[in-house]
This record gives sequence, C-alpha cells and structure tokens, in this order.
Amino acid sequence: MQEGLAIEALAARTKISPAFLIALERGAYDELPGDFYARAFLKVYARELHLPADEVVSEYDASRTQAQPVQGNRAVEPEAPIPASPLWSSPTIRSARGIWAPVATLVLLLVVVAMRSRPVEKPAGIEGAVGTTGVARAGLAPSAPPPAAEAAPQKLVVDIRPSGVVWVAASADGKRVVYRLVQPGEHVTVEGVKELTFRIGNAAAFAYAINGVPGKTLGGPDEIREFQITRQNFRTFSR
Repeated sequence: MQEGLAIEALAARTKISPAFLIALERGAYDELPGDFYARAFLKVYARELHLPADEVVSEYDASRTQAQPVQGNRAVEPEAPIPASPLWSSPTIRSARGIWAPVATLVLLLVVVAMRSRPVEKPAGIEGAVGTTGVARAGLAPSAPPPAAEAAPQKLVVDIRPSGVVWVAASADGKRVVYRLVQPGEHVTVEGVKELTFRIGNAAAFAYAINGVPGKTLGGPDEIREFQITRQNFRTFSR
C-alpha cells in the first residue's frame, strides 16, 4: 500500500470496500463487479495516491482489450422471381378479364348515381332542434370542460435508495451536490428548485422516487445514463 495508508483508512476515504481495494492492489480485476466499477475504482484509487488517473485507466483498458473476430462477408443470393401462374396467363382468362372490366366499371357508376340521388332521411325528434346556424340546440349533452392542468411543484426532491452499488454524479440548479459511489442500503436525497441533473452507472440498481412517487427503471446492469429532471418533465419518470 503506497503513501503509507492502511486498507481500512483508504476504504473509508474512497468509499470502496477493502476487498475491492485488495483486488486492485493485486490486479485481480475479475473479482470486481464489472468494467464500469473497475474504471471508477481505479480513478478514485489513483487520485487518493496522487497518481495520473487517466493513464491508470488507459493502461487498464489496454490490458483488457481483446481482438474481436471479424466475420467474413457473405454474399446474398438474389431471390428467385415468382413465376407467373399458368392459370391467369392463359388466353381464355385474359379474354374474360377484358370483357368484364368495362361491365364492372358500369355497375360501379350506377351504384354511385343511385346513392347520390337517394334522399337523406332525418332522424325522428331532430326537427326543431337545429337553428339558423345549423347547430342542434336541444337533445345534445354539453361537452365536458377540459381538465385543469396540474400545477408544477415548488421544488424537486429525489430520494435515492439503490439496490446495488451505483456511481452517482448529481447537480441541483447547476451546483454539484453528489459525486461518489452510493452503496446499497444508503439513503441519499437531492433537492432543487428548477432542475436536477444526473449521471449514473449501473442504472438497473438506481432505485429512486421523485417527490414521493417511485421512478421507473432507467437502464440495465452496468449501463451509464445521463438525464435531467425539471418541474415540467418529472412526471415522465413515474413508474
């Protein structure tokens, strides 16, 4: 352990468990929860030891890079044309279609003329209900007034109770208020008046409520999400 720091003291300062710190010391990255946490732990760990955090993470990425197999291009066979049906291509069928086409057109015209010349019947009880403007004055129920828009809240309160380890960077009205790993079982509250901005890791474990209303899941395990909650859009996050 560099800088003369004990594992327990470094764990208290970085909020990283001693087991994960020991794994970092030994380079046993497979014992960490995943690549996202490995990078986050390495950054915090390097800063505490006054090391260049970006270079440490770059070395980690280089050690974990694996060549991805290149799939060869496979030629796509053209689809075979659909053969014409011998029945419909016969001279007899073609001749019958040529005869019936004008007959069908004439029948359609007769039906349209008959429908247009047919008088429109008025429903019983509707006479006398229509005035000079053509709008019925009686017998029709008045339409219900539109619901009043719900007023925006005076402030935004987000309660975070993660189900797993989550990296949280949060700002309230432009001021950073949270920038650390939040452990399961912790309760972190972020309050603002106009807007709350978040960047989180391990989105599946980010359990939260906005002004007391539970929020929907924002992503899967180890996924990083960035989002902003305002007094106008906070309802879209409701579960």
